[in-house]
Amino acid sequence: MIVRMPILLKSKILISAISLLFITTPTTSQEVERDIRPLEGFAEASWGMSYELLREKFISLATDPESEDDIEILYEKKDALLLIRRNGINYLYRFYKTPELVKSARPKRDANPENDPTIENQTEYRANGILFSVGVVFNFVESEKVLEKLEAKYGKPKKQTLDDQKVGGVAIWELVDGREDPPRGGFILMWREPYKKNPYTRRVDYFSHTIRGMIAKEYKEFFSVQETKTLRDLIQ
Repeated sequence: MIVRMPILLKSKILISAISLLFITTPTTSQEVERDIRPLEGFAEASWGMSYELLREKFISLATDPESEDDIEILYEKKDALLLIRRNGINYLYRFYKTPELVKSARPKRDANPENDPTIENQTEYRANGILFSVGVVFNFVESEKVLEKLEAKYGKPKKQTLDDQKVGGVAIWELVDGREDPPRGGFILMWREPYKKNPYTRRVDYFSHTIRGMIAKEYKEFFSVQETKTLRDLIQ
């Protein structure tokens, strides 16, 4: 197993990906196609899997002399990122945990939930990183070929956007079962980039629907806490 530091994907690209997911229309039970199963993870990794568990899984595969896969851990950041090269393709596993600022700002819970009227509005703390997204990065492939492969497995994308030149853009699959509470499943984003004046793809991102919603809620709380803290510091 080789551990080394590559050039990581730009964070602003990930932010734009998550932003696109936030504006997709929520899925209702009538919109769920019977022959399409909810996206519950990526390959052998399920949404919500812990950083430690997935890391140990890859270490076991990388050191197994009987494994047919060539696996390297290229970069790791505890409870945040695992960058894996598997058979020549890079996989960026992204994890999320509740920001410390949010945890410290939340009121302490009463030992008896019946005495705490705010208990229903609180979420559990994520003290350790849980898997919410996987980014797949590979050499340029014609976008239509990647689209055909994804459509064969997941059906037609729910939404596609193109730039003014009709070359760059993104195709979005929403594979969510809205009949459950919370809805179960996830999203896929296939990116198109201009290369030699034609659309090519080298990145596909997978996201958890449930954890996406939890992140949105906690980050709204995170920025609210920051604003309150700043105002308090200004008047002290």
